[in-house]
Amino acid sequence: MPQIIDVPSYEPVPDEELFGPKKPEPQEMTEEQFEALSRSVMADPARCFCRNCGKPVLKAASVCVNCRYVLNPAALRQGAQLLRAKRAKYEKSHRFFKFVNDLTGVDLESPERKSLFEISPQRYAFRTTGAVYCTNCGRQVDEGASVCVHCQYVLNPVAVQRAQMALADKKAKMTAGLAVRSLLIPGFGRKQRRQWALRRPQIAKPCGILGKINFGLLAAAAAVLIWFL
Repeated sequence: MPQIIDVPSYEPVPDEELFGPKKPEPQEMTEEQFEALSRSVMADPARCFCRNCGKPVLKAASVCVNCRYVLNPAALRQGAQLLRAKRAKYEKSHRFFKFVNDLTGVDLESPERKSLFEISPQRYAFRTTGAVYCTNCGRQVDEGASVCVHCQYVLNPVAVQRAQMALADKKAKMTAGLAVRSLLIPGFGRKQRRQWALRRPQIAKPCGILGKINFGLLAAAAAVLIWFL
């Protein structure tokens, strides 16, 4: 007689045991949660916020992983050039693979190896789409703001430097040292007038006048010297 084998009944395995615990669905953050995240991200020196979407990103990142906004165009361009150079070097050292592929149509290069040097076209955003966020605290700021009104972080160092230079030029005053040198040193007053004509007219004009007086005195002294000789 054939033997009868007792097969245990099938028990379904839960999905958590096969695939692990389910990840919670992403939820919209409240203002308090966003502020807590902002403080935690600010405490990490390697993190900052994307200027386009306001989400946390790495400071060393050239492109935001959330909205594809280009954070550092120079680094992105250098990375693309480096990848192309590596690909050209690889193709140069594997000309035999290319020869066989052109001759027979058989690709000897593995897909894994090919993907290491593959340059795929990406859609990057170089301009912000409406709202602009501070890279230090993540709060929304004006598009043309040079300094964040919330954390006083400098968003545009060049604009701040220009504003400081303009303020210094506006407050600059004529000094006794400049006046003496413009009057006694030939050509000094004329040089100062040309240098500060646009930025510091309150200094350029007196220096120019003193330079003309110096030129007149030198001309008179030369005429007297020629007359006596």
